[in-house]
Amino acid sequence: MLQNDAVRTLQYDSEIRVAQTSTANEPRVFDGQISITSQPRPTTDAPRIPLPISTVAGSRTFIPLAGYDCLADLPSVHIEQTFELNDSLTAVSSENRYVVRSPLGDAIFAASESSTQNNRMIWGSGRPFQMHLLDKTHQEALVFRKTLALGAICCQPKNLEIWIPPGNVLGRVVQSPTFTQPEFYIEDGNTHQPVFCVEGPANSGFCCYCLPKECYFKIHSGGDLRASIDHKWVASKSQYTTNIYFSDPKLTAKERALILGSAFLLEYMYFQKRF
Repeated sequence: MLQNDAVRTLQYDSEIRVAQTSTANEPRVFDGQISITSQPRPTTDAPRIPLPISTVAGSRTFIPLAGYDCLADLPSVHIEQTFELNDSLTAVSSENRYVVRSPLGDAIFAASESSTQNNRMIWGSGRPFQMHLLDKTHQEALVFRKTLALGAICCQPKNLEIWIPPGNVLGRVVQSPTFTQPEFYIEDGNTHQPVFCVEGPANSGFCCYCLPKECYFKIHSGGDLRASIDHKWVASKSQYTTNIYFSDPKLTAKERALILGSAFLLEYMYFQKRF
């Protein structure tokens, strides 16, 4: 469940709209007296509110059954951070907020960080957090959970778990103990086997944490390039954006969601420098 402050912050993004749900059936009214022996319970779990068809940007028209299904068929997604005046006036950064957009600029997800002020002050960008991603129906589609880790050098590789409601692990991203090149493995949540390998710029030096602001990561499996992640300056928006390009059109929505989680881990490890 999202905290109240996270829900309030998402209301400022006018592009994330709550879909109108159909009214429920009228309650039954009994003419005579009845005796209630047990509390009424729903027979089945309430289904997700379907996303509006017009907001799904892809080659197919379908109703997404899960929140991350709207990633299917997208050639790329772009992560933009939203900034507030409070971040510029205070010494401690607030909880980060992002908007995940399609190539056409439509908002797919609104992402809101949940972390404590003490962790932000002490650990900075390496802090533990939960990132809640809401779709256009204002339902939780994905949750990214990062624990506190000091890095591969200290035998505590940094990792990020990708969860889906109501509480299933979709997979996780684990840092590989390398010193000359950033490397990560994306594991499946069911088999715990590596699905993709994420490689950063080569010859980064012993301290491969100090990467330039603009850099490129490639995601491959079996020697084939499946996707790529880069961090570039967008002059039209006067800010840096993290961009994911899906090279393989056969990638499933689940695999795209795992790659999206890896992009958020890279964002915090290499491009969030402010404490």
